[in-house]
Amino acid sequence: MKKFNVGIIGCGAIANQYIKNAKEVYSDYFTITALGDLRIENAQKYAEQYEIEKFGPPEMVYDDPTIDLIINLTVPMVHEEVTVRALEAGKHVYTEKPLACSREGMKHILEVSKKTGKRVGCAPDSFMSAPAQTAKKALEDDWIGAPIGANAICAMRGNEYWRPDADFFYQKGAGPMMDMAPYYLNSFISLLGPVDSVMTMSKITWPERTIKVPPRRGEKIQVEVPTYVSSIMRFQNGVIATFVNSFDIWKTTSPYIEIYGEKGTMVIPDPNRYKGDVLIRRFKDSEFHVLPQFIEYATYGRGIGVVDMIRSIDADVPHRASAEMAYHATDVILAMDEAGESHKELKIESTAEQPSGLWNTPETILWK
Repeated sequence: MKKFNVGIIGCGAIANQYIKNAKEVYSDYFTITALGDLRIENAQKYAEQYEIEKFGPPEMVYDDPTIDLIINLTVPMVHEEVTVRALEAGKHVYTEKPLACSREGMKHILEVSKKTGKRVGCAPDSFMSAPAQTAKKALEDDWIGAPIGANAICAMRGNEYWRPDADFFYQKGAGPMMDMAPYYLNSFISLLGPVDSVMTMSKITWPERTIKVPPRRGEKIQVEVPTYVSSIMRFQNGVIATFVNSFDIWKTTSPYIEIYGEKGTMVIPDPNRYKGDVLIRRFKDSEFHVLPQFIEYATYGRGIGVVDMIRSIDADVPHRASAEMAYHATDVILAMDEAGESHKELKIESTAEQPSGLWNTPETILWK
């Protein structure tokens, strides 16, 4: 298998996790050889920290003939532009979520991918974590019987409490839906399959918010998107799920995800993390039990989607964190927003293949 040379465009906070995991966990599959950012000092900081020789503006990464794949870690509003530019430069692309901020933008990416013959993958890849794959295997092995319903909640206070650059989280193309819902949608699609229709109620709780941390403490943010969203999804297999997603909640004791089956209930940990216990309580159990997990995937973190792309390119099979899956997840999110405005149940026009379990792929980095 060819080891890929990978470049990153967008060297903000999340880049650190990708670079660290590339060196410590995924080095058999790819090496990050170049970093690009409009603020060259951001690229330089990580280049010096991780001893990466090449850094500079994004154009340097696009134009590097040795790079096989580009990881797009820019802000959501330019995901389409950066991904298309990378594809046209002859690179495969793995982008942070969302794939793009509009259906037209996502269709454009799919068209250019097909035209260039280059693949596109999209985060989040946490549905390939040890707990997520354990839950998937338990469902497929009938531990709780046929799923009937599900419940999920993403409860957090806004990013202005810890990020001085929180403005874009409240602009069109972001908010709790574009920022956090992809973790839950990818998990649900992996576990339950594609979504058929949605209904939503939503609101902007506070039209103006205040940055709480230096150096911009006290500055105001104008809110353009709903920050409390309560949705109902009907999946193609008939399962009905509720989903609350908010930047307005301090704390909750509710599980991140619960799935209710004919034989029992499954509790799944935070889909924005790669660790945590999967709990099962079957019809005659007196309490919940922790399921043993796939130790093969215990070291996985951000970037496993890149590894899966590289493996799949080599094997000439579909990769799991696909552009089609990302299109469907983002289509559902956009429909939730639209349903919140129309107060109607909306049919989801797109669909996606339910990704297969990782246990179907030979594991070669078990002991790293």
